[in-house]
Amino acid sequence: MNSLQPTISARTTLVGLIGWPVSHSVSPAMHNAAFAERGLNWCYVPLPVDPVRPGAVGDAVRGIRALGMVGVNVTVPHKQAVIPFLDRLEPAAEAMGAVNTIVVSSDGTLLGDNTDAPGWLADLRAHGVEPAGERALVLGAGGSARAVVYGLALAGARQITVANRNLEKASALVAQLAPFLGQTEVAVASWPEGLALPASTATLIVNCTSLGMTPAVERSPWPASLALRADQVVYDLVYNPAQTALLRQAEQQGARPIGGLGMLIWQGALAFERWTGLPAPVARMRGAAEQSLGHSTQQPVAAVRVRRAAEPDIADLTRLHDLLQACHAERLPDFFKPASAPTLSPETLLALLADPAALIWVAEVEGVVAGYLYADTAPALETTTTYRLDRLWIHQLVVAAEYQGRGAGAALVAAARSHAHARAIGTVALSVWAFNERALRFFASQGFETYNCRMWIRSGGSPSSR
Repeated sequence: MNSLQPTISARTTLVGLIGWPVSHSVSPAMHNAAFAERGLNWCYVPLPVDPVRPGAVGDAVRGIRALGMVGVNVTVPHKQAVIPFLDRLEPAAEAMGAVNTIVVSSDGTLLGDNTDAPGWLADLRAHGVEPAGERALVLGAGGSARAVVYGLALAGARQITVANRNLEKASALVAQLAPFLGQTEVAVASWPEGLALPASTATLIVNCTSLGMTPAVERSPWPASLALRADQVVYDLVYNPAQTALLRQAEQQGARPIGGLGMLIWQGALAFERWTGLPAPVARMRGAAEQSLGHSTQQPVAAVRVRRAAEPDIADLTRLHDLLQACHAERLPDFFKPASAPTLSPETLLALLADPAALIWVAEVEGVVAGYLYADTAPALETTTTYRLDRLWIHQLVVAAEYQGRGAGAALVAAARSHAHARAIGTVALSVWAFNERALRFFASQGFETYNCRMWIRSGGSPSSR
């Protein structure tokens, strides 16, 4: 048995993660590795709680206590929704107006905490950066920006500017945090046009937006026309990919770049310590998180271009489909036979390209066709006597082995979801052979949920940050 997998017994202590979706989370790998390192008979499990089901959040929180659990983490979209069902909030959770960690006390009291701000500060200090007395520029005004601003004020930052496209949202964040800001001066600025002035004095720049996150890895929140300085630290809360476009900008211009994976690890480490009373094995948790995300083996991310397939792509589509069939024949030889001729003929491809319901996108990496996605939007009959189901169905997604882990697959999925969303098709669905564990993990990382042998995602949804 893998040493990172807990041995379940009648004495196993249970913790987990409440959210929706949670199948892509790296937290189970990170915490179960920590429990193994400390020799604890504990198990951390994902606990999907559907926000659509009436009363689900309250039932889930009450179930923590009823089932004898010692605590859970909470992720989107339930960080605020759990609060009415808790007995008490720690100061950080009160300031955030959100809970990411619940602790069950020995008397059954449910205590809500938020380890995002102290986790971020812990990682910042682990990199030798002390924010006390510094001037900071925070990009974004969402939940993560709230944690960063609170953490900076807690640490004694001299001045903070919150820059956001919507100035009203930035002002609301500052107003809500006003009782917790102490002597720290806080201002707002428009993003991106109002960055020049606060950037001229800031020594710490923190990106709290999702720009640059996989699959849109080429995007950056920082204007190319605005130079970064050698005396500036640039911290990007985005941790997938490991090196974002913003971090590359910082490195190229002499600023000090810091990636966001450490915040995820440290907020989890602090939750671990709240539950167990033991020091968290941070290095082991980092290794497990990196392995789960593929950061330790991931190739450098190149720009990925996705476009609709055309007749000149037929040879590449045939080549890639043959790779898919060869994989199936190798893994399931009793079901799939090795191909003696192209398995997707040019004639079939020409017909698909001419079919209005058929969708074929190709992903190019450095000008080379690295993969393709074939789908259709024809409504499906669940049975001959029931309703028609509007969905975009992915039949095939293939990426050549040498380009896997470089964003091509994620970019193809994003194209399919964008197409469905633009046409008011609410569901993107597919099925994956059970032997293809790598594909299952990939689709889970994109936010797909498993239902029987199929996987589903809402076209307007997005992978969680956790």
